[in-house]
This record gives sequence, structure tokens and C-alpha cells, in this order.
Amino acid sequence: MRNPLVKNSEGSVESFITLIPQVFIFLLMFQLVFMQFSFIRDTHTSQGEISRTAILGGSKYTSHPLVGGGSVLLLDETSVIEKFIDFGSLAQKKIISIAVDENVNS
Repeated sequence: MRNPLVKNSEGSVESFITLIPQVFIFLLMFQLVFMQFSFIRDTHTSQGEISRTAILGGSKYTSHPLVGGGSVLLLDETSVIEKFIDFGSLAQKKIISIAVDENVNS
């Protein structure tokens, strides 16, 4: 019976060559999941902020009046997402949030 721990491992270069693309694909998928999670989190935060602004008032939005009264509030934010693999180029994300302010005096 052979003892695999004592014997020198053969084919380690081939194993290493097949392992490199798997690690790269794993890191790429991890980066995409992280970027998507960051985008969704920031979208929910931005939508909550514009909804709070519609209720309490504020000045960080663009207001467009509606015909019957009230206005539509838009919050437009552009920021950068951190990357794990490609450090040379930055990924930008643009988040647009919308809320309706039903106050007739606005």
C-alpha cells in the first residue's frame, strides 16, 4: 500500500495551472456580488433619504412641479464602487431616487 504523504506529488504544475483560472473566476464572481450588494444597499438608502425629505423637507433634491399640485422630488447621486481585481479603472454607479411630495404649497 502506498503512502501518499511520503511520495512526492506528481503533476503539481498541472494542478496549479488548472487552479489559477478557478481562483480568478471565484474572485471575479465575488467582486460582482459585492458590487451588486453595494449598489442595492445604496439604492435603498437613497430612496429612504428622498422619502424622508419629501415628508420633512430638505434641500438635497431636485423638485419638479406637478399639474394638480405637489411636486416630484428627484435625488441623483453618482459615486465610485471599490473593486477587488481591477484597480486601474474605477466603476461608477448612478442612483436616481424618486418621491412624490403631495404638499400643495411646495
